[in-house]
Amino acid sequence: MKVKEMTRKARAFVLLAVDLGKEEKVMEKLLKFDEVKEAHVIPGEKDLMIVLETEREIIVPNSTRISDFVTNKIARIPGVLDTETILPTKSKTKSSE
Repeated sequence: MKVKEMTRKARAFVLLAVDLGKEEKVMEKLLKFDEVKEAHVIPGEKDLMIVLETEREIIVPNSTRISDFVTNKIARIPGVLDTETILPTKSKTKSSE
């Protein structure tokens, strides 16, 4: 029996405002990052919503790691005007069994 390796992940939701008509292009660039698990075009003040997932580290807080990723990777994509990051403090998911 193979033992599944247990990894701890930090998750965040990022809302993005992008240049008009650039939603698809920005979404394709976002999906090239391993940390971006989902990307969605949404109506409203923001244009895209992405789900980020990073490995948790003992020394670096989750919020710092995610903030650095958003600032250094996502915000630098041409067409991205603004970002808003949502860090859940507690989450539950349905069992897939």
